[in-house]
Amino acid sequence: MFKGFYMAASGMLTQSRVLNTISNNMSNVSTPGYKEDTLATTTFGDVLINRTGNKDKSVYTPLSSSSMIKTADKLVTNYSEGSQDFTGRNLDFAVEGNGFYQIQTADGQTRYTRNGSFNIDRDGYLCLQHIGRVMGENGPIQLGTDKINVSADGNITNSETGQALGKIRLVNFADYSQLQKVGEGMFQTANAVTPGVANGKIKQGTLERSNVQSMDEMMAMLSSQRAFQSASQIVKAYDQLMGKAVDLAAL
Repeated sequence: MFKGFYMAASGMLTQSRVLNTISNNMSNVSTPGYKEDTLATTTFGDVLINRTGNKDKSVYTPLSSSSMIKTADKLVTNYSEGSQDFTGRNLDFAVEGNGFYQIQTADGQTRYTRNGSFNIDRDGYLCLQHIGRVMGENGPIQLGTDKINVSADGNITNSETGQALGKIRLVNFADYSQLQKVGEGMFQTANAVTPGVANGKIKQGTLERSNVQSMDEMMAMLSSQRAFQSASQIVKAYDQLMGKAVDLAAL
């Protein structure tokens, strides 16, 4: 009797986590370069249901298998490219093909992102606001001006003087399962991994949009809400049955 109660309750918890994932996708639908997440679910374990004899309990007859509690398994990130929008802004960049920008945070950590909406910080470095400085082939890139031209391979020149100012470093990974999402469209590596060279091309004055499809997320949200409501109704019914069972036992 309690098996159904546990399954329905675990279903409610799992659907709550699914809704959190969808909500996070929806809140980042306008974040440049953001990659959509999907929460994969699994059952906690399968058990084999057996029938035993009335007197001889040593003989088992398998009847069927049954899944127990449903639970969250892992987040699966969709790394497909988002659409590109022309902005005309000198410090907006999109990567066409594979590759991530490498960002150095204020505490020296390394982050990776497809968000190319950069700015110039007060010390003249190319930066991703609130995250850190954009890394070039020789460390953080100090420009001192936003009057720049950037070629497809990332070389930066002053648009007025033609002076070379650095090169944006693009990196890539042979196995994206090495990446962990850390919020705001940023990734870090789980272990000490040396990224490889990317073959993507940089487009100045363009931003890669999030690959979240709003309509798909809305449909997934409605489906998850219905599943949550159904599970909660089942839990309520089980609770009433257990209450009646307790009352009968007291007679």
